[in-house]
Amino acid sequence: MARIIRNAVFAALLALAPLFVIASPRAASAAPPWVDRPITLPRLVFAGDAGLGIAHLRFARRDFTGPGVNLEAAIGITDSVELGLRTGIRLGDDARALGADAYARTLFTETYGTATDPFANPELRVRWAAYSGRVVEVALDGRVYLPVEQGSKFGFMFGVPIAFHIADILRIDTGLYIPIVFNEPTTTVLSVPGYFWFQVSNKVWLGPMVGLRHIDPGGPAFSHDDFLLGFGLGYQVASSVDLKWMAFMPRVNADRDEPRAFGAGMGVQFRIGE
Repeated sequence: MARIIRNAVFAALLALAPLFVIASPRAASAAPPWVDRPITLPRLVFAGDAGLGIAHLRFARRDFTGPGVNLEAAIGITDSVELGLRTGIRLGDDARALGADAYARTLFTETYGTATDPFANPELRVRWAAYSGRVVEVALDGRVYLPVEQGSKFGFMFGVPIAFHIADILRIDTGLYIPIVFNEPTTTVLSVPGYFWFQVSNKVWLGPMVGLRHIDPGGPAFSHDDFLLGFGLGYQVASSVDLKWMAFMPRVNADRDEPRAFGAGMGVQFRIGE
């Protein structure tokens, strides 16, 4: 297990290496506190994310534990349009079965359209800030899941992210996300996350992460509702560098005799061009 975790850390650092090469030594203006940041990246600002997560599940008197890596890149095309690409790496059979890369996707819990290969299906996304007010922002979010993993199917997600900025001390990220994956039968999810971020200092933010998901697996299987519960923490360690941590349980409402997965992750984001 220690060797697997070392490999995960190495993979995350390797993915970030190009950012250190590309970044110029010229001074960049500091990003605003987390609760004041816009719902999309500013024009020509590049953001690279890498995270390491650990997933755990106890089932039939056996513990399943595995690490995963999350890798993302995004760029602001304009002040209201952002493009992004995301994938993940699962290190070991347990990590593949548990989708451990989702726990490395720090401070965002909407991960769909993946299977159980070592490398996760790429996720392409575009986000448009349709309305940007002083207190409320509303965006349209579209994502496509490319079926690279064996046995996986094409999928997409339509979302309406909403951000509330309240008095420079609280930010609420919520909205509606509808992923559809064309499995046999087609799987449809209605997801409403809620992230409550309290800015406790200029550089530190934290708060609970919740979510309600209605999952319809299609066919004869019954649909069900899952309630997610977690906690996140962020620290702006430099003008364009954030460190982030989170832990969550995706099915806190599971019955006692049902297996309950949970996990935690930490990540770093570097921004270039601010």
